[in-house]
Amino acid sequence: MRHLRWRDYLRISAVLLLCVIMAFPMVWMVYSSMKPNRIIFTRPWALPEKFTFEPMIKAWQVGDLGMYFRNSMIVASGTVLGILTLGSLAAFAVARLEFAGRNVLFGLFLAGLIIPAQTFVIPLFTLLRKLGLIDTHIGLILPYIALGLPMAIFILQAFFSTLPKELDDAAAIDGCGLFGTFFRVIMPISKPALATIAILSTINAWNELLFAMLFIRDPGMRTLPIGLYIFYGYHDINYQMLFAGLTVATLPLLVFYVFFHRFIIEGLTAGALKG
Repeated sequence: MRHLRWRDYLRISAVLLLCVIMAFPMVWMVYSSMKPNRIIFTRPWALPEKFTFEPMIKAWQVGDLGMYFRNSMIVASGTVLGILTLGSLAAFAVARLEFAGRNVLFGLFLAGLIIPAQTFVIPLFTLLRKLGLIDTHIGLILPYIALGLPMAIFILQAFFSTLPKELDDAAAIDGCGLFGTFFRVIMPISKPALATIAILSTINAWNELLFAMLFIRDPGMRTLPIGLYIFYGYHDINYQMLFAGLTVATLPLLVFYVFFHRFIIEGLTAGALKG
């Protein structure tokens, strides 16, 4: 076992400092939710007098966060399912099949990565209104899928391209058709990349604000980011309840990320490691 040099200690200290800087806003939000508004303003860095979950419970009840939580779960689940299904099929076609215009099609998919959502929000709103999808879950799910597909196709295409072509030949010899190869051979060994897409898509759909504000006007259909606006008054803001609501909204994503963050690293680096 080699001894640590001063440079190693310096790197470790820098990493620890960076972790503290990045984690502090989350910690500050959680313990600020346990302090009254006047203490938040007069002593913003002070710890609460007592640690309790009562503000979170009150925010859940007063803000009706259960309804918003359910709506966010529906939208996020539908978004992830759509992105994984369509993104994996498109990436498989681009990466594994030979057809005219394949590179052009892939370039069109990637163009979605550089087009800001704000540039097409007005025509999108008009389209959804004509289709009767305003104030519906599907009216959020479909745009979220469209926004998430370019990144999903980019990551999955890179992963599928690293898989040896012999897998397809072996599957064909065993009697698998095109879809049989996709579902029985390619998909089972693509779990790291699929998990990466699922995690990123869940986070994006859970936190999205612009489309949720524009396309959802029915209070009963709002998602969590919009539901938190209930703590904003005309003349003041209940910061304690707002921080408590933000804690409740953030906690599921935090737990989800802690348990599955390794898949993000595996999925994003799989192509480089295999190539």
